[in-house]
Amino acid sequence: MKIKVVVFDSDAGFLKRLAAAFQKKYEDKISLRMFSDEEAMYASLQKARADIVLAEQTLCVDTEKLASETVQGYLCEVPDVQEIDGVPAVCKYQKVEDIYKRILNIYADHSADIQFQNHESDGQTVLFTSVQGGGGTSTAAAAWAVRMAGEGKKVFYLNLERMGDAELYFSGDGGLSFSDVIYALKSRNGNLGLRLESIIETDVSGVEFFHTCKNAYDMFELKDRELEELIQTIFRVRRYDAVILDISGELTDRQLKLMREIADKIIYISDGSMTGNRKFEKFCEVIRVMEQRKEAHILDKTVLLYNRYSSRTGRQLEKTAVPVLGGIHRVEGLAGKELIQRVSKEEALGRI
Repeated sequence: MKIKVVVFDSDAGFLKRLAAAFQKKYEDKISLRMFSDEEAMYASLQKARADIVLAEQTLCVDTEKLASETVQGYLCEVPDVQEIDGVPAVCKYQKVEDIYKRILNIYADHSADIQFQNHESDGQTVLFTSVQGGGGTSTAAAAWAVRMAGEGKKVFYLNLERMGDAELYFSGDGGLSFSDVIYALKSRNGNLGLRLESIIETDVSGVEFFHTCKNAYDMFELKDRELEELIQTIFRVRRYDAVILDISGELTDRQLKLMREIADKIIYISDGSMTGNRKFEKFCEVIRVMEQRKEAHILDKTVLLYNRYSSRTGRQLEKTAVPVLGGIHRVEGLAGKELIQRVSKEEALGRI
């Protein structure tokens, strides 16, 4: 699917730069036609319609000459503008990635019926979880994402903890966040897939993610059925090798649903302490009962990974209900991006 965009602007230099940038980065996403002559633009539109016509704010466009399904937008010089006199607007002077994402957002509002090619069978959903607080679940999940991206895999990291923060490990320049994702899921206005593509950020490591919610309360508003739709849509939007889910803490209904119905593989994290080992054993007890009562299959797709492990304060269990990948020793003096870069090189992660 290509979005057909016509750009009408008097600045020939801007048109040339924009065309070169889009051809280099988004040739498979956007079909771009550039015009500085109004009559030439109308003649082209008669031969081939456009999904969006973006015109310089000072130039007049005869909307009667546009197809009924064509969306009109303004090109302007005002940063962070969303619309002018009720018409969608795009700031000309910003990064090409931001122009592209703004075009996706505009189109998403008017294209609910567009369907993406189904990529669901191409990748795995890998859940990193634990019922032990402070075991380093997010560190391990983010580090594995970095390792996978470093190996040329296309991965998406999705932090589902209510107080989680993907930006501890990953960064991007976009202004939208997981809050906008949740709003899109709830409002059901426009095209969810296009909306997600406009919100997805790419870290320098190659890992793709959403910015953390602008308000932490928004995570409390995300319902399980919406989360399931979100994961399915992420796979449809892009061809991911893995979508990495990160959630830990007390064993909740959401965690159980993710383990039972969504995850292809489960990585349970423990630090090997007395508390951590005991909680893991209790976790296995709960899952066994669930498997008996609901005919669920969870333990057979679960592996145990020790993280923040120290032989002075912990020990590895001699017998476990699931295979053990090994251990990652505690790393002192590092945090955030530096920490996950270090952890991503650990041999145990290569066994996932």
